[in-house]
Amino acid sequence: MAKDQDDYTRDPLIRAFGNLLRGYRSNAGLSRRALADALGCTYQWIEKLETGTKPSVATGVDLDTFFKIPERTFQTLAEEIARTGKHAASPLGFGTFADLESRAISKRGFEAQVFPGLLQTEAYARGVMGAGQIRDSLDDLVAARIERQRVLEGDSPLRLAAVIDESALHRPIGGPEVMREQLLHLESIFLGSPAVQLRILPRTRPVWAALDGSFSILSFADRSEVAHYEGPGNSRLLEDPQAVMECATRFHILMGEALTSSESLAMIMSASEGYT
Repeated sequence: MAKDQDDYTRDPLIRAFGNLLRGYRSNAGLSRRALADALGCTYQWIEKLETGTKPSVATGVDLDTFFKIPERTFQTLAEEIARTGKHAASPLGFGTFADLESRAISKRGFEAQVFPGLLQTEAYARGVMGAGQIRDSLDDLVAARIERQRVLEGDSPLRLAAVIDESALHRPIGGPEVMREQLLHLESIFLGSPAVQLRILPRTRPVWAALDGSFSILSFADRSEVAHYEGPGNSRLLEDPQAVMECATRFHILMGEALTSSESLAMIMSASEGYT
């Protein structure tokens, strides 16, 4: 099996689509070639769908029509897969965190290497996530990240407080034009988004609380806080009160060491001028 197909089967929705298709085809007594002929596609395409290739919504509609499924099961699955993207390319466990993020009332945390995902431009996000991704997977990942940013919109936006390590301002992800656009985007957020609070942790202030990498804490109206660590290929969600409190303590220490809001804005503006 091709490597990208093997990766995609880690997505439970894509795997469910393939298993469902195989079950309907088998129950109908059809070979892959017979089903392909009926749908007007190649049998290789049916094989790929059953073994982990992302289906199109049009394919889902065709299968519902052929198997006479009034509930539109295949279409619904294909639409959900299109909406969520390929989970295989995201850190394991991140889907749960993203769902909680969409329901939180506030988020606070520290970013050690890059700008927070909720504040990234599309081009910058593509640069951050582009290494090692095939084009189709990358498009889905970028779209999913931009979709997540909707939590900052509306009448009751997520309140975001983020401390960003100064190194992120000088790491030229995507090239000078992408970085300038990203920094100007942060400037506009400073000036036009009262629900977002940004602080820069300068390189001249080494703080132990920043040494373990990026983390965030989500607060809710109807449940206890949770904390989240994200690392290469893995994502940890912490619900133990003691662990969450330790993250909160780290955040307060970092806020105390970070520049003031006006100083942070001045540093961002100065960095953007360096990319002209």
